[in-house]
This record gives sequence, structure tokens and C-alpha cells, in this order.
Amino acid sequence: MANLFWFIVLIGILIFAHESGHFLFAKLFRVKVLTFSLGFGTPIRLGRFKLSFRRGETEYRLAWFPMGGFVRMLGEDPTEEIAAEEQARSFPYQKPWKRFLIIFAGPMFSILLAVPIFFIYHVLQDKAPASVIGRVVPGSPAAVAGLHPEDRVLAIDGRSIRTWEEIDTGIQDAEGESIELAVDRNGQGLNFTVSSEPEFDDTGLELEGKRWDIGLRFRRQGKLVGVVSPDSPAHRAGLRSWDGVLTLAGIPVRGWRDIRHILENNGGHLLPVSALRLTTAKAGAVTLEVPRIVDTLLVPAAQEKRPEGVMAFGDGYFGLEPIDLYINTVEEEKPADKIGIEPGDKIVAMAGETIFSWDQFTSSLISNQDQPIELKVRRGSKLMRFVFEPEMLTQTTEFKQKIRKLGLGVGYVNNIANGEFIDRPQRFRHAVKMAFVDTGGAMAKNVMGFVRIFEGRVKATEAIGGPGMIAAIAGKSAKMGWQYFVQMMAVLSTLLGILNLLPIPILDGGHILFILLEAVMRRPVPMKVRIFASYIGLFLLMSLMLFAIGNDIRRYWEEITSVFG
Repeated sequence: MANLFWFIVLIGILIFAHESGHFLFAKLFRVKVLTFSLGFGTPIRLGRFKLSFRRGETEYRLAWFPMGGFVRMLGEDPTEEIAAEEQARSFPYQKPWKRFLIIFAGPMFSILLAVPIFFIYHVLQDKAPASVIGRVVPGSPAAVAGLHPEDRVLAIDGRSIRTWEEIDTGIQDAEGESIELAVDRNGQGLNFTVSSEPEFDDTGLELEGKRWDIGLRFRRQGKLVGVVSPDSPAHRAGLRSWDGVLTLAGIPVRGWRDIRHILENNGGHLLPVSALRLTTAKAGAVTLEVPRIVDTLLVPAAQEKRPEGVMAFGDGYFGLEPIDLYINTVEEEKPADKIGIEPGDKIVAMAGETIFSWDQFTSSLISNQDQPIELKVRRGSKLMRFVFEPEMLTQTTEFKQKIRKLGLGVGYVNNIANGEFIDRPQRFRHAVKMAFVDTGGAMAKNVMGFVRIFEGRVKATEAIGGPGMIAAIAGKSAKMGWQYFVQMMAVLSTLLGILNLLPIPILDGGHILFILLEAVMRRPVPMKVRIFASYIGLFLLMSLMLFAIGNDIRRYWEEITSVFG
């Protein structure tokens, strides 16, 4: 029911904005509007109460079928007879440029709706991600140049910056050229020249076009830890992989960098540890995740006890390391399962190169996709070598869409935590700017989505959805928070505007095409041609709707059948 409610809210706002464009421009040019309807079909009737009313010459109503709406103007039906005294107020007797604006106003309002939505989203965000580096991808241009986590970027190519978005803007503006970064490191000013490289898009779709990357990440490495082996000091102390360290030596930790600093400066002493562990518990038929606090003492061992490839910290061996590259799950019949990889294994090296993050893993996977890849894995304290061939794996998103990515067939837990935030500088000005930037970005992504479908890089059965998919997206977005819901609304609003501009009869784009042809030929398109084209447009539209609904049924078949037991 929640999905249905948010679906109605979403569709209602999108349709109202679109139809208001037609309505307001029709009124502007004094065209007689007979009906303003949200939804198709007859007005909704609840007993004697009907959701429609008439004001002046126009009937306003809510109709039963919510997947659209319409504004009916006098003379819009080509078979309708128009009294001579009303011809001046009928739609077909308007000049072509007026008819063009009336029809174009619908898609235009749909697209422009995104501007105030994005503005409201941004103006309510009083915090901004600071220009403080959370992580540096090992082996990246930033790592090679010598940048460190917690460096504060002060300027890019001489332009002062304060927020993380400005770092990304500076990188993209350089268009692949090297950039100059001025940073503050513990009060010391440093300068770096950093090269750029193409950003890896593991979907292969490049919906945002070509982007550049130098290996800086805003979010810092988290505090989830991996326990090296059952004979390690950490394991003997009762710690387990995927525990989240809360305090170490009585000091609260924010991420792995804090943990590492304490371990390096421990001097071989006992370390009190407090960690959070998520355990599962059954309550009837429901399995719940229950947090449990683990308090223990970590007794370091001598460095010579440290297995090969395990990180060294100061004078002792602790058996702790970041959980990054620890494998959480292995999918059956996928490359990892076929070669014998097990949950709990840690990837140490790939294609002959030591790796420390999943970013490096993805980069190496894409770079070596056309050949067998050697994988070095540590299982406990034992190093093992495997050779695998990457496959294109199908993943199902939370919205039941299938996407294909090159992979090994393993699951992992993202070990990341929030970076530093500051008060948003010039919040109103930023919101105005980003309202237009995000609207343009949403339009570009939607257009590129169409292009990828026509190119065959995305299957239509996976990309196109109907009411079921829209309801699922609306419900899940609302559950995640209002920020996600309004962003999704803005993106769908631009999509609605672009779809309606397609030159298909019945859609606004089809009407615009006829008006443009009339302007070129200096006479109206023959009535028979328009009627025949309308039948074709109706057939195409109905076919697309049936195709979308069929995709919904296929996606949500299990949920549909579960309702009936």
C-alpha cells in the first residue's frame, strides 16, 4: 500500500505539471479548454460524490486510469464540428506558432519542473562535503603523486576551493590534463601535480559521458576489520572479521586510519578493544540482525609471527587489517566458485599486482578482461594462487532491473564511512546553480539511456518498466528519505518531457511534427493522413504499454504470486 500511495503522489505531481503547461498556454492564447483531466477515462465516483467539477467553461476532474492525463480544447478532435462564432477560440484555427507553443508547453513544463525540485533539494542541504580527502586509491595518479587521506585540498589550478564538488569540477574541467593541487597537511602547505586518467564505468554505459579520475575519494576507509587467521592475536582475543571497532586503547575511532595510527604507536602493550558485531537471531519466522558489543584485550605477538603479506604495524603483530578485499559471499557456478574461492578469503594480488581496494580490483579486472587472470588469495595464514576467466555477470538491482558487469562472482561489504562536512557556502546561490546543472544532467542521462537501448547495449526488457516498476521506485525512494524521492521525481519528470517530444502521433511530439509540416507546406496535413497516423500512434503506444506491463509482470512475478499464497 505504501508503494501505491507514493506512486499516486509521484504520478499526480508529474501529470499535473505536464498538463498545466498545455492548459496555461491555451488560456494565454484564449483557446477554449473543455476538460482538464488527471488520468484517463471517466471521473472517479465514490457513491454520489464525483471527483469532478466545472468552473466556467472547463471541467476539472480526476479519472480512474492514472497513467497520464489530458487537456481537451475546442476543435482538437478533427471530427468535431465547430460553430462559426467559436472558431476564433478553437485550437485548429490558431496560428501554427500558437499551436506549437500550446503543445510544446506540456513537455517544457515537465522538464522545467525539475528545476524547482532540484532547487528545493539543494537549498535544504545546509551541509557540504568538505575538500578533505577521505581515501586515496592505491596505485592511482593521486597516490603516485603523494597525496594522503585527510589532506585538505585548498586550490586546484590556482582556484580556491572548499567543497568536494569543486574538486570534481576541477578534475572534469581539466579534461584529462594534469592538474595542480595545493593542500594543507597538518598545517603544512604542499603542492602536487597530478595526472588524470579516464574514469572506469563498470556498467560500460557511460550515461554521463567521458569522465576523468585521479583516485581521490570523499568517504574515508571505515572501521570494519578483518581477522587474519584463527591463530592470530585478534582471533584469540575474540575478535572476528566484519567486527566494527568502536574504541581502541580507550580512544574512539572514526575509521581504519585511526586504528592504524594507534596500532603503530602501541609499543607492544596490551590494547583494550571495544567492537560492534552484528549477529542474527530468529524471532518466529523472521531473522533479525542484532548488534552485540564485544569488549576484550588484544595481546600483540612478535613481528616474526606475522604471515606473509599481512600488514605490519609498529613493533607487534596484531592480526588485524581492514576488511577491504575480504570475500563475504561466493555465488554458485560463478568464476570464484568454480576455482574454489571461499567466503572469508582475502584477495592479496591480481594479475601480478598487489591490490588494497575494490577500486583496484575493478580496474585490474577491466584491464585484463581478455585473458586468464592470476589471483593470489590468503586463506587464514596460507597464500593460495588461482587462475580464472572473468565473466559478464547479471545482477538484479533493488528495482528488479538486470544489469551486466564483468566480475568474479563474489560479494563484499563496503568498508567506508562519511567524510568531513562543513556549512554549505553561499547555499542559495549554490542551489540556484545546481537546479539547472542537475536538470541538464538528468536530461543528458535520459537521452543517453535511449541511445544505449537503440545501440543494443541495454536490453529493452531490462530498461523499460510500467506502473509496477514506477510504483516500486517511488515506494523505495520514499522509504530511503525525502531527498531520494524528490531527486527521483525530478529525473522522471525530465524523462516524461523527453518521451512526449518523440515524433510519435498521439504524443505531443507527433502533434508538433504535424504543425511543423504545416508550416513548411503552408497548408494543413490532410485529415485522412492525420487520422491514419493517429491510429498508428495509438497502436505503437498501446504496444509499448503492454510491453512495459509485461516486463513488470516478469520482474515482480514472485511478489504477485505471493499475494495469493
